[in-house]
Amino acid sequence: MATRLSSIESKLTLYVLTFSILFGVLFSAVQIGVDYRGENQRYLENTADLLSRQSAPAALSLYNYDQRAMQAILESLLLNPAVVAAVIKEDETSFEIRAGLSEGKLNNPSDAAYYLSQQVPLNEPEVYSRAEKPIGHLQIWIDERLTRQGFEQRAILTLLLDVLRNIVLAAVLIWVFRLRLTTPLKRLMSRLMEIDPNKPQKDSLSVEGSLRHSELDDLVRKMNDLLSAMQQEISQRHSAEQTVRQLNEQLEEKVRARTKALNDTNNQLQNSLDELQRTQDLLLQAQRMASMGHLAAGMAHEINNPIAVVYSNIATLSEYLSELINLADQYQSAESQIADRAIASALQDLRASIDLDFVRSDAPDLVRTSRLSLERVRNIVSDLRTFADSNEIRKENVSLDTLMAEAVRELGLDKSETIHVIQLLSQLPAVNCSNEQVRLVFRHILHNAQDAMADGGTIEIAGEAQQDQVSVMIKDTGSGMSEEDLSCAVNPFFSRKEIGEGTGLGLTVAYNIMHNHGGELEIESEQGKGTLVTLRFPR
Repeated sequence: MATRLSSIESKLTLYVLTFSILFGVLFSAVQIGVDYRGENQRYLENTADLLSRQSAPAALSLYNYDQRAMQAILESLLLNPAVVAAVIKEDETSFEIRAGLSEGKLNNPSDAAYYLSQQVPLNEPEVYSRAEKPIGHLQIWIDERLTRQGFEQRAILTLLLDVLRNIVLAAVLIWVFRLRLTTPLKRLMSRLMEIDPNKPQKDSLSVEGSLRHSELDDLVRKMNDLLSAMQQEISQRHSAEQTVRQLNEQLEEKVRARTKALNDTNNQLQNSLDELQRTQDLLLQAQRMASMGHLAAGMAHEINNPIAVVYSNIATLSEYLSELINLADQYQSAESQIADRAIASALQDLRASIDLDFVRSDAPDLVRTSRLSLERVRNIVSDLRTFADSNEIRKENVSLDTLMAEAVRELGLDKSETIHVIQLLSQLPAVNCSNEQVRLVFRHILHNAQDAMADGGTIEIAGEAQQDQVSVMIKDTGSGMSEEDLSCAVNPFFSRKEIGEGTGLGLTVAYNIMHNHGGELEIESEQGKGTLVTLRFPR
């Protein structure tokens, strides 16, 4: 804004100087033109008057052919500064008397335009004739350049004086403008610039005494009205902003409360859905287990009888086979005492045909593998019987630490060189459960962990006693399970092992036993990062 005021002051100064000089030069030029025309007119009138006065003497001298008198008249005419040539010429003859520039110079194309010619007729003198009879003429040539020579110098001086006068006048006007107009305007604008936009009514504007009772009074009054309106507008805006801010805070608080309530409701709903899904899964699993329990109970009863017969028969056959082998050995040792060579030869052929030596070495292995297979079938039947009614389970208070130690010994994990077992269950309280079935749960879970760590690893076993339950956590560093396998882990007969390496009932049996005990079995696993199995027993 200061730059703009300075620009206005500079423009005002420039305008005053420019118009003062222009009008001064214009007026001076008009005055000089008028003076020039007047002076030129007076010069021509004086010249004409001079010619008129010299016409009588010139006519007398021409009538008498007085050359000396004519020459004197011409010389007197040349005394005029602007007259450059003069001639007295007779009309009837070519007689003439000339003074000044020659006729050739007067007709010079470069100078002829500057020469003005004036002439007067010469009449016969009145002393010789009463009639005005022309006898010749008197002619002079005037150089315009000589007539303007003195005038141009005076005109230039006059122009310079006028311009100087106008400059002085303009300086006075500028000083007056600055003193009476621009300086008060600057102070007014300075006060206007110092007004705080947030508090425009704090300082009101006023007009200085030199500018009072002028248009600025109306302008300043209007500006004060605008500042007052701005103050009111700002106050109203601040009040509105405060109100809006309070409303926003209240709205935000309500939104937060509604959002929190909605989130709580959503969380409760999600928890309910999760619990419902979990209950549904448990119900479906329980239904499957119940159905499988009825099937398993019947199958176990039907299978146990033939297995018992086969097991008893294998034991009897094993005794018979041992007796037959002993009998064959006795016959072989008595061959040398048989006198009849035909009988001895027949016995040797019979022994060779049945390969008695191979039968003697292979028979015990066949019996042993048959017994192991029967034991495996018995174990499978025993696992299937865990699906039966839980009311038949005999429970007693047992130490989980002891059962876990027995399961570790049965699997040989306590002597393993590649798998390290860390067991921390000594502080757990006794739990009312089935001794054999809980040990079976531990064995199945430890066996799965053992299979998952073919290259070795660590099994960490820890426990935690709570008010209403006892938890046992079994964590391995094995290969882990994918999400797909984890979702099917407790399904009956599900297994990723090769055929013949497992029945797929381990986790199913463990889950069913925990369910029959009113407990829980949870599995957390990630591919390549191991598996964590959590068992929760009710207290």
